[in-house]
Amino acid sequence: MWSMFNQLKAIFAPPCLLCGSLDGNLDNYCQGCYDDLPHNVYCCQICAIPFHQAFGTQLICGVCLRQPPKFNQSLVALHYLPPISGLVHAFKDNNDQAAGRLLSACLLAYIEAQRPALPDVLIPMPLHRQRLLSRGFNQAEVMAQRLGKALGIPCHNDLCQRQIDTPSQQGLDKQQRQRNLSNAFVVNQTITKFRHIAIIDDVITTGASVNLLSQALRQASPQPLCIEAWCVARTLPPQSKLHLY
Repeated sequence: MWSMFNQLKAIFAPPCLLCGSLDGNLDNYCQGCYDDLPHNVYCCQICAIPFHQAFGTQLICGVCLRQPPKFNQSLVALHYLPPISGLVHAFKDNNDQAAGRLLSACLLAYIEAQRPALPDVLIPMPLHRQRLLSRGFNQAEVMAQRLGKALGIPCHNDLCQRQIDTPSQQGLDKQQRQRNLSNAFVVNQTITKFRHIAIIDDVITTGASVNLLSQALRQASPQPLCIEAWCVARTLPPQSKLHLY
């Protein structure tokens, strides 16, 4: 029986995208490689910036204490390090759907492990229409649809849009990113049906995009909102800043 099971698995389950073994699952990774990924265990509960292990969990960084962002919490599965960084680029730049399945599965596993109160709706981080036409798809939308299907949460792709095609954010600090993104987002309707929203994105760097989209969502709602950011990975700060502020 087990021999037949293993033969069927070898036929239908793709190999692990990270090591090539035939122990991969339908999400393109094996358990050993998943365990070795750079998991974001010790981090700020609001912005998910990594802490040293010695600080423990359930902490909030000094920046978020001094100037709380417009979102309530971040759930970020991994650090933006190899092999995750390579998979993100493969998915986003080359439309590598196997990489996208793996990244979505990692985020889903993290969300299920955290067992949060589930939101009313998932909103993918919008792409400007010119960038969407150039790329052909919005990677955040693909991930949001997969998460929504797995968790039974509706995904609204047309609630928000990016009205300004902002220049590249790469290499900019938080203040520069906020200026770059000023008035970038617009919400297309008054939010009356939802109280709890999760914004879906692949990578969070400074949190500027999530913060400004959260601000636009709050301005469009006559009632208080709980807004979370669900992201695959968080970029690491310089080593000198990897501590409580």
